Amino acid sequence: MDITQKRDSIRSEILRHREDIPSSERDIFSKRIVEHIMEWFQSGENGKEIYTFDVVMVYLSMKSEVDTWQLVKSLFDMKKRVIAPVVDTDSGKLIPRQILNLDKDLVKHKYGMYEPDVSCPIFPSNQLQLIIVPAIAFDYQGYRLGYGKGFYDRFLPTCPNAVTIGLAFQLQLVDDTFPQPWDIPVDHIFTENGLLPY
Repeated sequence: MDITQKRDSIRSEILRHREDIPSSERDIFSKRIVEHIMEWFQSGENGKEIYTFDVVMVYLSMKSEVDTWQLVKSLFDMKKRVIAPVVDTDSGKLIPRQILNLDKDLVKHKYGMYEPDVSCPIFPSNQLQLIIVPAIAFDYQGYRLGYGKGFYDRFLPTCPNAVTIGLAFQLQLVDDTFPQPWDIPVDHIFTENGLLPY
């Protein structure tokens, strides 16, 4: 089995396990993950550096992903600038746009997730301070296995000043994602059990 097949096998297996989590448990786990992140925000440190974030880009969850909607609402309550990705399937790029009004600014993409409307202002990627990144699986070195389209692989190199966080249920952690040379590990991973040390 070559690396591509191994990665595809991990994707399908972890996705199946994630979708098998009862929705009530997913809700509980997602709430715990958000609580851990909020505690981390409020502590302002990770043991090495002190972080303050005014601009946060966060994926808008869909299906069986870790639910980010409460996190988005909390960021708005904290008066942060909240950015969400727009998936441009024609160019293969993610476009960061600022959400100004949660009730009016979001539209549904053909892939099924919500994203900011084209009327929302584009935010410069090099000014992003924190990026919450989705994935199907993460390994213990912070490497992620996404949905295979490469959107974040192309986007993250354009964000040199951002700290990156992966959100995952504990069962999405694997020993090896077989990272490719272009893969960039996230700085931190949060699960329902808290901040993952690595």
